[in-house]
Amino acid sequence: MPDAVKQLVVNADDFGMTPAVNRAIIEAHRRGIVTSASLLANGAAFQDAAAAVHRHPGLGVGLHVNLTQGKPLEPAAKSLVDRRGYFHTPATLALRLSVGAVSARDLEAEIRAQAQRAIDAGIALSHFDSHHNIHLHPRASAALAAVAQRVNVRWIRFRGQRPVLPWMLREAGLLRVRDHGRHLVAMLGAKLMATDDSARCPPRWIVGAPQLLGAPPRHLFGALVRSLQDGITEWVCHPGYAWGDLRAVLAEADAQRREAELEVLTDPESRATLKAAGIELVSYAQLTASTQPLGSRTDLNCYKSPGPR
Repeated sequence: MPDAVKQLVVNADDFGMTPAVNRAIIEAHRRGIVTSASLLANGAAFQDAAAAVHRHPGLGVGLHVNLTQGKPLEPAAKSLVDRRGYFHTPATLALRLSVGAVSARDLEAEIRAQAQRAIDAGIALSHFDSHHNIHLHPRASAALAAVAQRVNVRWIRFRGQRPVLPWMLREAGLLRVRDHGRHLVAMLGAKLMATDDSARCPPRWIVGAPQLLGAPPRHLFGALVRSLQDGITEWVCHPGYAWGDLRAVLAEADAQRREAELEVLTDPESRATLKAAGIELVSYAQLTASTQPLGSRTDLNCYKSPGPR
């Protein structure tokens, strides 16, 4: 496909977290604009999510690597957990990664176990990302990329991608000081994760989740449509129904914001708006199907045209 085409992957994170999240993601795919989802292989509602995937084969599914919430699938990964056997908080894990207190073997073993659980459930993984974006840390990134290479997954969030937060929020009149800080962190992470051949890849962009930015989802959707650039953009979203099971793991305000985002994602006007703007909805599974097989590690996340037919 020409680089000048505006392609949008609308990816819903936390698939498998709770039934309320699973139901919302499927609704946002079936009736709305969500094209793919990132699956928590060690999530409490994993089995429910896996069953839903088989009922909706058009939904692209990737792995939402989780090293920061709950318990691991690999019991031997001792350096990833506290004394109770639970994962460390994101801040604690980042610190432990930085001082070398986390074993590279444990990282790869746990990520591999999570990928294998999804594969064993009959799910063809199209991409990798992570809960709380912990893979922005170089050591976690290296482990995640190694496993992605092993299971032949091409697309990894932030590898070769550039965040587009500030100017989008400026378009919506919602730019705040703290958003600049988040943008700087994302830019640094993207820089650290970039592959050596990123310069020869077509443009790829990433847009953060509205509820994490504190801005109304509908306003950010409007900013996204007005500001989308040529190439592939991933819009990271977190739809959910504010049911009891979601309120049990999230604050009330967070649960309500997820439901507000679901309303935008399932609004028929959203699809019509994207179509009128010449924006093509795609999933990473579709992009993978249209590219050549992986030839080397540096091929990860670099969209390559299949050439003349």
